[in-house]
Amino acid sequence: MNCIKPFLLTICFSLALTCQDHVLAGGTTTRDIINPKISEWQVTVVNGLTTDETLFIHCKSKEDDLGEISLKFRDRFFWNFGENMLHSTLFWCYMSKDDGHMNVNVFWDDVILFHRCGWKNCVWTAKTDGLYLWNSASGEDVLSKKWEVGW
Repeated sequence: MNCIKPFLLTICFSLALTCQDHVLAGGTTTRDIINPKISEWQVTVVNGLTTDETLFIHCKSKEDDLGEISLKFRDRFFWNFGENMLHSTLFWCYMSKDDGHMNVNVFWDDVILFHRCGWKNCVWTAKTDGLYLWNSASGEDVLSKKWEVGW
């Protein structure tokens, strides 16, 4: 049973590579169905703390470590990526400020998150009471997580 999955995956992948491209109704192609386009995303982290407070962030995924970043007031850090074919892409960040810290997922495969991010750009803003996600549908920042006190 365990050998069947890799075999079927290999067959499907081979078919996707050799399939001719035929246009279907609505402009969809056979290649789009067999090998769907991977969604392109941008995640942005903004320092919305007080004017003299630095936000420290360290973001990564299973495949990518984006490094340690220090953001001054109103500075932003962003990155672009394509969601993987299995729709299991996950980015998380460790964030800290003068009197608090948190670990938080900033991107994962979730329809509600996608809707809030406008299907392309998740904007997270660190404020004095916690981390907010910009909800593009409602046009407002929504508190997602409060700071943990101390280090």
